[in-house]
Amino acid sequence: MYKLIFSGIILMLFFSITPLLADWPQWRGPSRNGISEEVFPLPKITEENQPIQLWEVPNIPSDHDGGHGSLVVSKGNVFVAMVWHRDVPTERRQFSSIVLSSLDHRSTNSLDPALVAKMETDRKNLSRRLRGKELEDYAKKWVEENLDQKSQVTLGSWVASRFIKGSQAIELRVLEEVSQKRNHVFQNQVELETWVAAQDWSDAEKAQILSKVPNTEKLANDVILALDAATGKEVWKFEVPGFAAGRNASSTPTVQDGRIYAALSTHLYCVDEATGTEVWKAPLSRKGIASSPMVVYGKVFIQHGKLTAFDAATGQVVWENGDVKASNSSPNLWKNTVLCNSNKEVIGVDAETGQTKWTTSGGGDSSPVVSGDYFVVPSPTEGMNLIAYRLTGEGPQKAWSKEFTTLRYQCSPIIYNGYVYHLGSARHWCLKLETGEEAWERPVQSAISSPILADGKLLVYENRGGLLSMIEATPTEYKVTGKTKVAALHCASPAIVKGDIFFRTDNSVKCFRLQ
Repeated sequence: MYKLIFSGIILMLFFSITPLLADWPQWRGPSRNGISEEVFPLPKITEENQPIQLWEVPNIPSDHDGGHGSLVVSKGNVFVAMVWHRDVPTERRQFSSIVLSSLDHRSTNSLDPALVAKMETDRKNLSRRLRGKELEDYAKKWVEENLDQKSQVTLGSWVASRFIKGSQAIELRVLEEVSQKRNHVFQNQVELETWVAAQDWSDAEKAQILSKVPNTEKLANDVILALDAATGKEVWKFEVPGFAAGRNASSTPTVQDGRIYAALSTHLYCVDEATGTEVWKAPLSRKGIASSPMVVYGKVFIQHGKLTAFDAATGQVVWENGDVKASNSSPNLWKNTVLCNSNKEVIGVDAETGQTKWTTSGGGDSSPVVSGDYFVVPSPTEGMNLIAYRLTGEGPQKAWSKEFTTLRYQCSPIIYNGYVYHLGSARHWCLKLETGEEAWERPVQSAISSPILADGKLLVYENRGGLLSMIEATPTEYKVTGKTKVAALHCASPAIVKGDIFFRTDNSVKCFRLQ
């Protein structure tokens, strides 16, 4: 009799806990480590067994018009938080970051000025007989002979493209003069044309520059959207006026205890999970750029140019830490220490008092990943581009680090069964957690988005989100079980619940099911 009662209690506990474990309630899942905690057999992706699309909700913008925030899933709903931009007609004109990008402007501050001058001279003096593949080969050879390895990675394709454009490329000094007017507001088209006409640029350059400046400006609303996870139908929509922050507004919301916490363009919002009704809001120190919130110990921790702990119930500021400078990376937790990847270092902050406990080498946009008493973080720091630390009461001790040169260091790794899986930075890499000993490595076009893991299988975007790959999470061999076309937003990460994969695209939200 007692055994039956005990078994019944265990069953009741199991069924009451399981739905919580089945959710994906925050950035990188239940424990902020990219790993699903549900016990659910995940079918393999193979050529014969491709995922099926359950639904798609169109006209949900991303990138410059909606940011790069990832989806979260809770209690049968999918949530996306974004700064939703729209173009409206205006008399005013300005050189926005989008305009500069369309003009192919890039900073050359990392290059020697003499090399920049040589690049421009050689481009202008290209033989007109160089065309097609011969021109492409010339550009490639110029890059290899004149740029160091790091510059080849960061600027090589851009430099080559300028040679291929030849005389059609806008002079670098012209692009730099335009960039000096970034976000300057001209009151109307006539004022813009008058300024452009006064510059000593060629007529072709003037016409090309004027053609890229739109007759619209971006306005934005702060939006949290709730969709039914089974059908994609809208459940509710929270919407308030916001600030046009562009792609910088890329925070992922957090769902906890019936509330949603979302950092949007100017404020951190807390809304009711069931209805979308605002509970409270608190101002951010920066417009449009903040980390994904971490909710623990009754506080909401967020990096927005500094680390701030807000009271989760009221939104009141509990404490602030100005040593933490970053806004792109998101905090994690080890015991009572908040781990923050700041601009140029990793900082440990006391969760209760907000005091800095220690600093160590690191920095960048990636989020620290914790497993037991270890944490691992990618970083653009010279010579230490993937670092593992062992955490102690006295602070972190470096276990190992790896050096590599790549364009992006934003991808956060996964730690599973004593191994680190780093599936970004143009490589797939498996390393032993304690020693850094390499199990396998493959060159692969995965760069920014962070992978997820469920049922011992890694899921990661490749080819700028065009493909979703499934890889066995084992150090014994690099085994890709299959790939499927998804056309996902390559800067965001997917969420998974019971074999259903939720992700953003350039202009929609989709759900695929692994059969």
